[in-house]
Amino acid sequence: MNPLNRIKCDLLIIGRGFAGMAAAARASELGLKTVQAGSSSGFFLASGLIDLLGVWPVEKKQVVTVPGLGLKQLGTDNPKHPYSRMQAETILENLSFISSVLAKAGLPYTHEAGRNQAVLTAAGTFKPSYMVPETFAAGCGLATAPKRVLFVDFKGLKGYSARQIADVLHRTCPEASALTVDLPGNPNEVTPVQLANRFESTDFLEVLCEAVRPHCGPFDLIGFPAVCGINTSPEIVRNLETRLERPCFEIPGLPPSIPGLRLKNAFEKWLSQKDVTLLNNTDVSFDSFRNDTFFMTAQYQNLMTSIEAKGVILSTGRFQGRGLHASRQGITEPVFQLPVTQPGTRSQWHAIDFFSPSGHAVNRAGIEINSEFQAVNSTGQPAFEHLYAAGGILAHNDWIRLKSGAGVCFATAVGSVDRFYASQKGDQ
Repeated sequence: MNPLNRIKCDLLIIGRGFAGMAAAARASELGLKTVQAGSSSGFFLASGLIDLLGVWPVEKKQVVTVPGLGLKQLGTDNPKHPYSRMQAETILENLSFISSVLAKAGLPYTHEAGRNQAVLTAAGTFKPSYMVPETFAAGCGLATAPKRVLFVDFKGLKGYSARQIADVLHRTCPEASALTVDLPGNPNEVTPVQLANRFESTDFLEVLCEAVRPHCGPFDLIGFPAVCGINTSPEIVRNLETRLERPCFEIPGLPPSIPGLRLKNAFEKWLSQKDVTLLNNTDVSFDSFRNDTFFMTAQYQNLMTSIEAKGVILSTGRFQGRGLHASRQGITEPVFQLPVTQPGTRSQWHAIDFFSPSGHAVNRAGIEINSEFQAVNSTGQPAFEHLYAAGGILAHNDWIRLKSGAGVCFATAVGSVDRFYASQKGDQ
């Protein structure tokens, strides 16, 4: 099968998850001719929150209030963690860049001068997160400043219960109540995507507010599931606030995640205006490295594209994104066959106790990088001069327990692009 076309670029980014999108945004901002290949389907699983570092030391389950201080302590305690490749100030700057990209794409996020925010979840508990969608913000103070809150849900919406949130939150907000709305024409079961699309209609908002308004009297805030539109959620929440005459906010729930879809759309909106060639839903394979150039092939069904790139950023994620492959023989990296840091045997992947204080070793498996974000081989040397790795594929980041997933993806993606750009400009 012959390639249908050939593309030459400065930088090939393999992956279209958090790290891949962030890397493409940074590369386009720096004026690099960029190709991005992969699939972005994982965004439906993302809460929409941008965690930086929520818990450290993780064995003590110590919640981090000021991430900058937590990052410095993490660097001392775990010098192999991806964050340890950067100064804390640089990590915060990299996330600030992502915040500016999303704001320009119509998806503003809030953060509080270097502090984590306590985000209310659909379980009625609070989660520490650094950057929070603007539509979530009004609910973030409830952990420390209780208010009278009305929680709204919808008949037929599975996996989200306003009553559960109100019952759990009674510990901190004694005057919390729940309201289930049964709208005309609503089917027996409604999905988050269906609801979010309905929120885009002014007529729907009018009917919804007519149903909610009679119950608003004694309440200071109104909380909705995070389904308040897909394309214009900030405007929709402001519309609700105007109609209901009090602050409104969204609460993240289970997948499929509308805030995750919004993130995907915002990045794609930004990148559509930049010099980025997108190869969607493609599998990328490595052919050869000659004359300081990577020769790669991207394939979608029976269509093939040959790519020549000066540099590559591997941001393919973990197992679900197929950046790592697990078998009975161990964990492998399928594109470049890079060595994967992992337990010696499969039996050591998981602890016997599911809630073991030390976690599960498989969650720390991944690719090793050096201080320049270059992927390294078994001897610790760069596998290729301009092969970088970023995001979930990196080793030593137990992101679920550390509450650091999106932060590591964004910070390392921006950092790896900056290193490649500096090398091309001769600034190293």
